[in-house]
Amino acid sequence: MKRVLPILLMAASAPLAIGMADQTDMAAIKQKALAGDPAAQVQVGMSYALSMPRDSKEAIKWFQMAADQGYPDGEYRLGGMLDVGSSPPNPTEAIKWYTLAAKQGYKDAQYRLGVMYDQGRGTPKNPAEAAKWYTKAAEQGRPEAQYRLGEMYEQGLGVPQDYHQAINWYMQAAAQNRPEAEYKLGYLYEHGQGVAKSREQAIAWYQRSDKHGNALAEQALKALDQQ
Repeated sequence: MKRVLPILLMAASAPLAIGMADQTDMAAIKQKALAGDPAAQVQVGMSYALSMPRDSKEAIKWFQMAADQGYPDGEYRLGGMLDVGSSPPNPTEAIKWYTLAAKQGYKDAQYRLGVMYDQGRGTPKNPAEAAKWYTKAAEQGRPEAQYRLGEMYEQGLGVPQDYHQAINWYMQAAAQNRPEAEYKLGYLYEHGQGVAKSREQAIAWYQRSDKHGNALAEQALKALDQQ
């Protein structure tokens, strides 16, 4: 059974997702990488990380070059390879590199670091530490972090339970069309948690979530129709 949150299964959330250069450009990029350009080193690493079959060893080698220069994208990508891109994974080492990138303000690393503490991957579970890193990523607009932070405030995990804060973060994630956040807003309006109870608002948010493919929202709308 995979120990990952549902939101991590989306390609946009994966620590290895990145645009690739055309093959005709790769030779020039590799020359820059060999000359020490960390951005180019990351691009070369990605060419191996996303190849079929994946060459994890080569990807890690190039990411390591960039990471050793303190380049935050290299640190993040190296963490991603160690976390989910190699077999066996090394989540403890991944945390080291995520942390280095996160401390430089790299929001994707901050989010993944939150996930590690949230799930207890490579470290004991620590909801307070997870909430800290989710907050940093959420404040920079990472929608998955905004949604998970909303959940933590709703449930009182690592932070005091606070429906108003939950709604704040759900709203920010919903503004970026996160269907799970839209569903949560519908649920809170339906049950009057942190907001005045409103069937109309609940339906509106459920409909938005349903439009974006959330099966739970479809079920909630059917349940409301039967009341």
